[in-house]
Amino acid sequence: MKKYIICLALGLLSINSFGYEIFALGTSNTNCKGGGEAYTTTLNEILTQEKINAQVVNAGINGDRPQFMMVRLEQGLKAFPNTKIVIFEPGPNEKNKRFNLEASEEILKYLQAMKMPTIYVSNTTIQTDEEAKEFARQFGAYDYGNWSNRVPRDRDHRQYDQGGPGHMTAEGCKLWATNMVPFIKQVIKEANIR
Repeated sequence: MKKYIICLALGLLSINSFGYEIFALGTSNTNCKGGGEAYTTTLNEILTQEKINAQVVNAGINGDRPQFMMVRLEQGLKAFPNTKIVIFEPGPNEKNKRFNLEASEEILKYLQAMKMPTIYVSNTTIQTDEEAKEFARQFGAYDYGNWSNRVPRDRDHRQYDQGGPGHMTAEGCKLWATNMVPFIKQVIKEANIR
């Protein structure tokens, strides 16, 4: 929680220098636990290079579950009232599929009611790619697919911190950011965000 407050405070310091915010709500995957800098850091660098006048706010909390994210989302959107896009990664920490999906559905419904363009990032321990695509479609969200899609499962890109390929390394986090850029550009274009 302390890290989240610091991230919010740093974001507020530079809020006037950006046209709008992209709020990245998620878990240790969003935070790139153990991999060094969060993928949102690289994403900010790429957006600057691409001359996209947006700042990505990292609202990833290690070990978080979607049933606790709604309060954080509401607080984050109040702290960053110029948020134009949300990236929502509910993660696999809530192992009960029903609880995970019910809480995720509540968040997606809330964002849909706000008409907030949302990129939904799934996890294959909770949904197949097909299920996630349909889930995102129901709520008008853009389906990114599984958080580790298009990231090799080798030791350069993934940490073997859970007996198999777990969290991403620094290189994996950078690649995830690169992979996310086309989705952000698509949302910007289709939602006519300026």
